[in-house]
Amino acid sequence: MQISLRSHLIAGTAAVVGAGAIAMNPVVGAQLSLPSVAVPSVASVALAGLDSPITELLSTVILGSQYLFNTTVNPLLAASWPYSGMGTIGGIPVFPAALASPTAGGYSSLGLVPQFIDDALPAISQLGYNGSDYLAVSAAGLGGAGVLLSEGVWNAAGEALTLNISGAISTLISSVQAAGSLALASGAYVLGGVVARAEAVVNYLVAEVPTLIGATVGQITAVVNSAVAVVTNTVAAIGGGDLGGAYNAVVDGLLGPSGIPGTLLNLTIGAGVQTAPITALTPAPYVPATAFVPSIRTEVQSLYKGLAGALATPNPVSPPVASVRKAARSAASVAAPAAVAAAADSSAAAADSSAPAEKPAAHRASRKTARSASTN
Repeated sequence: MQISLRSHLIAGTAAVVGAGAIAMNPVVGAQLSLPSVAVPSVASVALAGLDSPITELLSTVILGSQYLFNTTVNPLLAASWPYSGMGTIGGIPVFPAALASPTAGGYSSLGLVPQFIDDALPAISQLGYNGSDYLAVSAAGLGGAGVLLSEGVWNAAGEALTLNISGAISTLISSVQAAGSLALASGAYVLGGVVARAEAVVNYLVAEVPTLIGATVGQITAVVNSAVAVVTNTVAAIGGGDLGGAYNAVVDGLLGPSGIPGTLLNLTIGAGVQTAPITALTPAPYVPATAFVPSIRTEVQSLYKGLAGALATPNPVSPPVASVRKAARSAASVAAPAAVAAAADSSAAAADSSAPAEKPAAHRASRKTARSASTN
């Protein structure tokens, strides 16, 4: 009996304690919960105006790929060379207008690779043309000299068979002289071309040295100015309390096409950088050198086009006769000794004396008149 009463008391007490615990749990849970953290959304990050480093870097890579491989964009448009400072005057492209000139690179393609294909190594091609010309003239000269010697020996042998020994010797000497003259003329043509064109190349390179030095100084200055601009913009943004602007100045300046990487691209595989506003084209359409820093690509393209022009300098020495065989026969004919000509004249006279002499027309008429008178 006692055990039964105690069991009910213990069960009731446990129930009361359990109910109180259940009733107290929500209160305790509310007191132990952590405060919520506000996570910014994508929209709020975009509104912050912070530039992505990856985006800037990829934009620089894209710009470089266009400068290397693009075949469709017109290189004579200002929009084709972004971040290079190009401008227009009355809607006319200022900077690209100069690029059409060989002295400013002679641009035909935006990409470096298609430009290389377009140009087809003009200086090397011109060297090939010159060498081919020299070989053609040399072959013609040597071949012509051989023809002259052959004709002379052949004619001299014929004269020797007729026992005209002096004539044979004279013909042989004349053919040797003519062959030597033709060979010397061919050599003089080749030597004259080589000397004239080498002199033109040296003069061109000497004249270009100051330009190349000035361009190199301008390129270094442009890169330094780009770096200084990054530092200046960053410091100015920090000074104004614009931490986002300072961040963007660093990211854009160090990774983006509008900063140092873009300047390097424009000064290497690009066309160059326009450094100051241009208000006039003098002479049109070329850009004043003070407002334009050419790129290394522009310098190289201008250099090999200029070298091609120097190598194409006309040869001051005229080439020898074009028709070697005709000249050989003509020379052999002219070289015939006077004795042979005299012998030919004497033999012709003898032939005339052995044949019946033809009387003059007046004499024939008088004989006919006399015969008529005697008949009558």
